[in-house]
Amino acid sequence: MKLYSFGEILFDKFEDTYTLGGAPLNVAAHFRQLGGESAIIGAVGNDELGREAFRIIEKLGIDASFISILDKTPTGIASITMKGKDADYEFNYPSAWDRIELYEEDIERIGDDSIIYFGTLALRSTTSFLTLERLLGECAPKEVFVDINIRKDFYSSELIGFCLDKATILKINEDEIDIVGAVAGLDAPSGDELFSWLRENTAIETLLLTRGKHGSDCYTTESPVIHKDCSKMKVVDTVGAGDSLSAAYLFFRYVKELSNEEALEKATAVADYVVSSKGAIPLYNPEMFS
Repeated sequence: MKLYSFGEILFDKFEDTYTLGGAPLNVAAHFRQLGGESAIIGAVGNDELGREAFRIIEKLGIDASFISILDKTPTGIASITMKGKDADYEFNYPSAWDRIELYEEDIERIGDDSIIYFGTLALRSTTSFLTLERLLGECAPKEVFVDINIRKDFYSSELIGFCLDKATILKINEDEIDIVGAVAGLDAPSGDELFSWLRENTAIETLLLTRGKHGSDCYTTESPVIHKDCSKMKVVDTVGAGDSLSAAYLFFRYVKELSNEEALEKATAVADYVVSSKGAIPLYNPEMFS
């Protein structure tokens, strides 16, 4: 089963250092590193950063054939400044990932035995939103994994409603549950309350709720809530931890065909390793988690 990750390809800029990232790319990279097949559906500028992005993506073994190269729109940059322990992001606009497009032959290459991943940030522009809407309308993936990654004001109740309508697997963190709950007409819901509403009103069959250092919860139609604690490790860098958990859960659940509990346990181990390492995509031997 192949993962198709739709959305932003960007460089995180901290002072004078540029690091390739973006949640969809991080997910595609971890899924590939664990042993799965992945592709990134996105766009970069015809510039130095765009060429560097292509080089790194191909080196990671990710299918880059769905990436558009744009002459008039620059590669995405997220400029990071620290406010105490919290990071603040400023995104260039427009950037290439606001102009994601697909040809008919691209869509035809995406088979039904696939997973499509996307997050809310990639949908801040009409062009990319319409491309994703067309993709989901013309394909029949096995699963649609949606990450509600709230950034700045690049979301709306309508956009979150679209995500809930398209997803079969939803991932949120504990800071986002109230925002999603409000769209559902729920006031400060618990995970159980939100999942109950999702089951009754959407096609979502799995809810992943991440709680930072307190671990993660997995709600499914198959069993009661599953909780996994983080291990006690020295935290070096939390960037990309949630993305690694998403990728690992998908890999172990749908490629290795493990149970939800086993998949979440292994995904938590991968995320623990990522936060104890530098960068969103640290290299590792997948046998560490087998």
